[in-house]
Amino acid sequence: GCPGVLAVLGLEAAAPGECELTRLLQDKLQYEMRLQYMKHYFPIDYTVQVQYEEVLRPSNITRLRNGTVSEAALRYLWFHVSSQAVLRIREVLPEKHPSWKYTQELCQLFDALGKEYSKYRQ
Repeated sequence: GCPGVLAVLGLEAAAPGECELTRLLQDKLQYEMRLQYMKHYFPIDYTVQVQYEEVLRPSNITRLRNGTVSEAALRYLWFHVSSQAVLRIREVLPEKHPSWKYTQELCQLFDALGKEYSKYRQ
């Protein structure tokens, strides 16, 4: 395993490809960058509608971990919820928006991580 953004949720990353991509995502998802690109560059009253099920809270992770959910399944859940959230944001951003490139880079990293996960599932 390796430390990374998944450590925030108390999860260990597994394979080397997943580990490296997780590290790259951690760099991109640092608080300062999220604040700049996902808050400061947006109008004050700007919101993206999400369903309750689309929000992944640490308390939910704890409850799942205390149940019978495997670490690998929890990592995949984090990936799925996070990548879908980034896609939702990208859908509404014009290409000239100052957050577009940042969001595009996140999408590429999540795409690569999705490819890693599809390898395991075969």
